[in-house]
Amino acid sequence: MTAVLKYICAAIALSILTISCGVSDPSQQLTTKPTALGKMNEIVVVTDNDIWESHVGDTIKYFFGSVYPITPSPEPTFDLRRYEMADLNAAPLIKQLRTYLIVANLEDDDSPMTEFVKKDLGEERFQKALTDPSFHTSIGRNKWANGQILIYLFAKGLDDLSAAVESSYEGIAAKVNEHDREQLYQSSYSRGEGTGFISKMTERYGAEVKIPADYKLVLDAPEDNGMIWLRRDTKDAIINLAVRQFPYTGPESVAKENIKKNFNDFGRKYVSSPAEGSYVVINDVDLPMLEWNREISGHYAKEYRGIWEMENDFMGGPFQSYVIVNEKAKKMIQIDGFIMAPGKDKRNMMQQIELIASRTKW
Repeated sequence: MTAVLKYICAAIALSILTISCGVSDPSQQLTTKPTALGKMNEIVVVTDNDIWESHVGDTIKYFFGSVYPITPSPEPTFDLRRYEMADLNAAPLIKQLRTYLIVANLEDDDSPMTEFVKKDLGEERFQKALTDPSFHTSIGRNKWANGQILIYLFAKGLDDLSAAVESSYEGIAAKVNEHDREQLYQSSYSRGEGTGFISKMTERYGAEVKIPADYKLVLDAPEDNGMIWLRRDTKDAIINLAVRQFPYTGPESVAKENIKKNFNDFGRKYVSSPAEGSYVVINDVDLPMLEWNREISGHYAKEYRGIWEMENDFMGGPFQSYVIVNEKAKKMIQIDGFIMAPGKDKRNMMQQIELIASRTKW
């Protein structure tokens, strides 16, 4: 290496060191952190064994491992993996995962979890955690790898910690889902958006429904409430989307029985199997048909979930119906998504349908 080249390399190294030392915000430093690994809906719980084996661990499993609504066979809302701090120190690759729930009992001064939380919170915030019972969560990002989220959950004593898990669950779940959204988008739109479908729906409904490009047209029936039926075929599943437009005359238009009727009308008329006399209907006897109020692109919306079955045949699966209302135009769009994936987990597929519907714009 020539003297000039050695000088340039030394100057670059010095400048990097200077930048790293001079920037107070760690996110602005030049680093060589790896990109975080892992799947969406997976939470790595890092806590002491005595916490995990106590009623605190039971509370974590109860809420974060609760059944995802609704699948024919129970599937958890989140997949949980549990480690102690010693495991992270012994196997550095564990520090390269995406989503962590750090759980500490601050009453245990000898716990490595307490020491870890104290260091990450800083002295002032740690003292607040010791004296303010309402302060029991904190968020960190990119600690060991880029694209990480660390959710700290702490309290003094196991009873308070269990209560903190319960009271914080919905907020933490929302943070995890938000963190996973980019990965969900990439898996749903891996081939981009189907511009032809988007143009057709914009022209027909006056609304933009962003369908992934790998969906194929099954049926185009403008005479039947402007229906467009699309399907995605993978090696594991068939995911169907039926989009139609209906008049909106008031709350009764989006009531459960009306949305159920719209779905069943479609299933009876168009969907069958090789079995004679078969057709698709909602089965809200074996499992309930759940409903939520939503807001999609600033418009009132309803979401329904349940299971469908094939009459006169042995098929079934989960469905989701999204109804987005345009009160000014007195019309609504109903997007029915239903999945056939025998023997496969369906939670992530259902989240793909939810994402597609949530991106609808009038």
